[in-house]
Amino acid sequence: MAWLNKYGGFWGQVPVTTGRVFWVAASDAYVVEGTTYPASNDNDGLSPERAVRTLARAHALATASVGDVIVLLPGSHTSATSPGLTVTKAGLTIVGIPGASRSMNTRRAGGGKRLRSQLTNTATAGICITVSAPDTEIDFIHFAPTAAGGQGISLTPTLATANRAFVHDCTFALQATASVTTYGINVPAGVTADILDEALISGCYFVSGLDSSSGANGPAINVLGTARGMTIENSTFELKGTAAWAAAIAIAPAAGAASTLGTLIRDNDFVNPTSTTTVITTAVSSGTITTQSAIIMYRNYVDAGTDGATAAANNVISLAENYLAGVASPFGALFGNV
Repeated sequence: MAWLNKYGGFWGQVPVTTGRVFWVAASDAYVVEGTTYPASNDNDGLSPERAVRTLARAHALATASVGDVIVLLPGSHTSATSPGLTVTKAGLTIVGIPGASRSMNTRRAGGGKRLRSQLTNTATAGICITVSAPDTEIDFIHFAPTAAGGQGISLTPTLATANRAFVHDCTFALQATASVTTYGINVPAGVTADILDEALISGCYFVSGLDSSSGANGPAINVLGTARGMTIENSTFELKGTAAWAAAIAIAPAAGAASTLGTLIRDNDFVNPTSTTTVITTAVSSGTITTQSAIIMYRNYVDAGTDGATAAANNVISLAENYLAGVASPFGALFGNV
């Protein structure tokens, strides 16, 4: 089959790599270009017509640090054990099928609000992917944890460093079962200094709740451990439910943890369904951090009714060109710490 040059196909858009490409199907039988194929973990996974059945099997076949790529074919990829996958091999890219052409510098994911390749986990407090290896890239995947306390991605370098984790153009739906411990991306307590450096979260869409009645969720991005030099950029955080969202981004290391420093939060949008009672309470919360300029916020837009930034002291978050929308003249103003 002409996988690399067929007009309109995804095959020529697989990320540039010197490694191998492994294909994962969401069901036992799957369709590619009008032909049905059987998926099996006995397959080698090296062609879209020979896909393996589980993400874990593709990870087992991949080789660390050679540029291997794992592609999730369209559909819902589900695991009943948590985490669904622990990435322990450095330098892997895990990618779904994008819903649009790749784009740069947009303020949400480069695709629809629900991407075509979906990861769910049905376990109690189930985690879809745990990253425990450096130079892991995850993109064009829709994360939909189903149980209370579920997480899309946990950055947990317990086996090795997870430096330079790169999550981009993903969508996160905190909608199935509301819980204040349900997170989109989580850095758990116990992650210490110098093992989660330079993480980048870019071009993602996070949504909490449904249009109908729904409870409160935890932060879309929740940092309880120590992360140095993390960047959160070009993303949208939207509240749809009827319960307030306490914080869209929480950078709040647990007591006794080394300080999280150098967090850059830039060019993000924070959206509410109303400007009165149903709101994101705080766009960015820094908890008990007291280090001066530990967090930097540039060019973020926050909806009316939401506090832009809360901190233990006014000098914890450095701010420039961040705007809070208004429902009356002058319809928006720069905001500071509260």
